[in-house]
Amino acid sequence: MTRNDQQPLSDEEMDQLLELLEKVDGRKPLGTNLFNAISLIVVQPAVEAVWLCIAKSIHQIDTSPHPSINVYLTRRSTHDTAYPGQWHCPGSIQRAGEEIEDVFLRLAKREEFDARLKRYEFVRNFNHTTEKRGHFQSMIYLCEFEKSEGGRGSWWPIDHLPSNTVLHHKEIIIPAAVGIFRSDHATELLLQNS
Repeated sequence: MTRNDQQPLSDEEMDQLLELLEKVDGRKPLGTNLFNAISLIVVQPAVEAVWLCIAKSIHQIDTSPHPSINVYLTRRSTHDTAYPGQWHCPGSIQRAGEEIEDVFLRLAKREEFDARLKRYEFVRNFNHTTEKRGHFQSMIYLCEFEKSEGGRGSWWPIDHLPSNTVLHHKEIIIPAAVGIFRSDHATELLLQNS
């Protein structure tokens, strides 16, 4: 029996919980209910994949006098417990035993991108302590994929995102990646502006 003096569980309840948690394989999907319950008590490592491009480079319509930077967003299911029906940069939780590359492979398999990852660059961390489901430590990556016409998402100009874009993606995650992208593509952006 485990002595429990830190949580509002009896010693017997704590023993039951520990026994059940030993059966959980953290390398596999937890399912929504278990994931949401665990997220309330454990910081979750989230990988946010921000795919940006200069609009004209993928044949997007650009009516502005300056080249537009577009971001690839997917729409969450209307049945999702977090941000139902909202647009966001694709991402996933890093599971036990995974490398970052494994997360990107899972995203590609889920056909979020329907394209092969060419490269990725770490941008910054975002410590999201007030997320409805719990505490998330987001690792933001600027990604480049082979061009593709498939995938579940759509391209959006960064200054005309859908009104129902997940707020912290609109205000923190996308702008963080855009800063690096502008720096990486400064020459190309300048040439298209002239």
